[in-house]
Amino acid sequence: MNNFKYIFFLFTIVISLSSCEEVIELNLDTSAEKYVIEATLTDHANGARVLISKTKSYNSSNDFAGVTGAVIEIEDQLGTVTRLTESSKKGVYLHSTLKGTPTQTYKLKVTVAGQTFTSTCIMPAVVPLEDVYPYELKLFDGPRLFTHVKYMDPIGVKNFYRFIEYKNDVYTKSIMASNDEFTDGKTVNQTIFPYEFTEESKLKKGDKVKLEFLTIAESVYKYWFSVDNGAQGGGDSAAPANPVSNIKGGAIGYFSAHTLQSKEYTVQ
Repeated sequence: MNNFKYIFFLFTIVISLSSCEEVIELNLDTSAEKYVIEATLTDHANGARVLISKTKSYNSSNDFAGVTGAVIEIEDQLGTVTRLTESSKKGVYLHSTLKGTPTQTYKLKVTVAGQTFTSTCIMPAVVPLEDVYPYELKLFDGPRLFTHVKYMDPIGVKNFYRFIEYKNDVYTKSIMASNDEFTDGKTVNQTIFPYEFTEESKLKKGDKVKLEFLTIAESVYKYWFSVDNGAQGGGDSAAPANPVSNIKGGAIGYFSAHTLQSKEYTVQ
């Protein structure tokens, strides 16, 4: 199973059904400015959201600078096209009622400044989230509590997941992703590790924890995997690299049609 935390951010991660935003920094060529598209469609109403920005040089400000005036359309496999509307925040496009259906195919089309970008994504089937609970591990600095996620991976089907944790309504920078290479058909108890092992990141009595559980497409999993490896200079490259995108036309980013479940608990 592959698990990883995301570092060096340039553009905003938008988590469906939440207002948390995280800026992603990547080492991009300043002479090759590109559009950045982050598009999500969930199986819940208000889960359609697209962010559009542009790449920045490594040393520039990492504030999200949205691109206005884009035309965003999502088409289902029956040919029904829905257009998203730009919100009051520049570069953020939403639809209040559009939601996807698991196992169905969706197409994204973005037209901006005379350029067109497209992507296709199949929303995976729902894998039921069984439980979310605190679990103690003994580390170098003593015992720590971590969130554990329990689910049954379907047998004989390739599955890919993302896990997103919030502590007291604040995103904990603990985004992780995994596949079922070694857990096919098994009960999985996934540990959610924080971005940094600091005193602040510790779970303490009274903390309210929310865990979002996403089933994602393989292409989206590859995107997040390459974000992690590229940002750290993994593989054959000694320097950060652009992530593997499932968007055609030259933009950086991803289109993720995914299911979303969540559970909460309070540390006792």
